[in-house]
Amino acid sequence: MFFNKIVILVLLIFISTCAYAAGIFDYPIAAKDVAEKLPELKSVECTFEQEKVLNNRTLKSGGNFKFIKDKGVIFETLYPIKSVSSYTTDQNRQINDIIVGIANKNYSFINKNFNIFYMTNMEDWTLALKPKEKSPASSQLDNITIFGKKYIKKIDIKTKNGSSTSINFNCKI
Repeated sequence: MFFNKIVILVLLIFISTCAYAAGIFDYPIAAKDVAEKLPELKSVECTFEQEKVLNNRTLKSGGNFKFIKDKGVIFETLYPIKSVSSYTTDQNRQINDIIVGIANKNYSFINKNFNIFYMTNMEDWTLALKPKEKSPASSQLDNITIFGKKYIKKIDIKTKNGSSTSINFNCKI
């Protein structure tokens, strides 16, 4: 009997979590309103694990992550192949503008190019971006969903070609 109650509780939590993530696009929000609701994000260093699904193949990687508030992010991949990807320069302007815009609560670039969605569940929040029809990102990107609390915990990226990337962050704060 006790075991059955535990199973039901776990299933209810799982179902509510799935419904929570799937329903984000039912909650559009104005850029100025989301800026008031999101916590201020500070510079942070974390580890990350990434899972990319492309053509029914799953590629896993992981390593170190640095978020520098006024500059952008740096991914230092340690496995399966060592590499460094820096989104702190003009070379990666679009990605950098999204990251720095969210961190600094400056949504001018984001508002111009994306429809914004937001919802909360206690201290957890979810922010989703869907490219506007005339945005340069609309030909490649389906949506970006960001999950957080005091820092960003997870980012899911879905593209028009059906690939997806999920990045989980483990920050010791």
